[in-house]
Amino acid sequence: MERKINLHLFYMGVVTAIVGILITTVIYYHFFRSETRQTLAHECQLVAESYRDISSPDKLSRFSGKDLRITLIDKGGKVLYESDADAENMTNHLDRPEIISAIENGSGTDTRLSDTIGIEDYYYALRLEDGNILRVSIQAHSIFALFERSLVLILIIILGIVVVSMLVSVKLTNNLIAPFRRIPQLIRTNSPPEESGIYPEVIPLVEEIRNARNAQSEMRQEFTANVSHELKTPLTSISGYAELIESGMAQGADSVEFAGKIKKESARMLTLIGDILRLSELDSIGDAPLDEQADLKAIAEECKERLSQQAQSRGIMITVSGDNTVITASRSELCELVYNLVDNAIKYNRENGNIDIEIKGKTLTVKDTGIGIPGESIPRIFERFYRIDKSRSRAKGGTGLGLSIVQHIAQHHGAQINVESTVGVGTSITVTFK
Repeated sequence: MERKINLHLFYMGVVTAIVGILITTVIYYHFFRSETRQTLAHECQLVAESYRDISSPDKLSRFSGKDLRITLIDKGGKVLYESDADAENMTNHLDRPEIISAIENGSGTDTRLSDTIGIEDYYYALRLEDGNILRVSIQAHSIFALFERSLVLILIIILGIVVVSMLVSVKLTNNLIAPFRRIPQLIRTNSPPEESGIYPEVIPLVEEIRNARNAQSEMRQEFTANVSHELKTPLTSISGYAELIESGMAQGADSVEFAGKIKKESARMLTLIGDILRLSELDSIGDAPLDEQADLKAIAEECKERLSQQAQSRGIMITVSGDNTVITASRSELCELVYNLVDNAIKYNRENGNIDIEIKGKTLTVKDTGIGIPGESIPRIFERFYRIDKSRSRAKGGTGLGLSIVQHIAQHHGAQINVESTVGVGTSITVTFK
């Protein structure tokens, strides 16, 4: 960011300076042209006043000089006198713009590029009392010649501007960035941002980052405490059963029963650890690209097949309806999302209940006939380790992380989740993809 600001300021300074030089040169050139025309008109008036006292056109030679050229033309355009050439051999001048304007309006001007590169001819013509046209002209450098003659000076000025712009841009960038460099220290120390010298517009951002950091810290502590508690419960059970077997207090059928309970608690721990690791992985995914084509209905059918044995053990019927809808997504994540929703619907359903999976456009709905969710608990069901009935949830093998995983996957896909539930009737969870 600092480098970009530095470069932008540098480029802005250089471009502004160069544009300024060009504009100044053009303005000077136009001013120069205006002054040249005024001087030429004044010279023409002086020669015209003296013209009354001369006996022949050749006498006009006394007024011409190295820079000033004088031409006398009659009404028909014939050249009567030319200070720089033989008048007899010159073409008719009636087609010249300054001559036409002088005949019609009394005076006329024109500027034409000379045969010499970088030179312009300035003309001023005046209609005399006898009807003849007096024209005076001078040659001057064109704007291209001005640039060419000043090229070395312009290059030196531009080089100086580049050096100055570089130094100024570095200084300005340091001054601009300095308050931002204090932000990390402010966030860590909780010192008042108003006294730190940072921009007032940045203070709300600092406060927001602080709050988010504190909230994240609290969430991390809460998560650690929940993980410890969730792991401690099965470990305590495993340890207790193992001690009974080790001491010989559990033998025969009791030993087999305790071993089964140890196996069950171990499986629960493995599931819990797997969900924790999966949540950690989803946290680190961030904005990973979604570049697969996934059919929502095909995924729903696949999840139904994988969970069919679990559903049949409780007499629960799963149906999939709707059209095949292909979206750009992560297919493995969508399988995980649908699997968790259907798995939850089985665990918290009544015996011989129903689960309907419907795909309508880019909307996936999983509806069950289960125990339902109290209205006050609906906003919290996606929190990690949140359970409405903790003892009942553990008994069903739930880790309290399934819906958190669902929410993470939905957020990664930019999807919206909507929950509708009635206690004792059932729950409907809808996921709408972009």
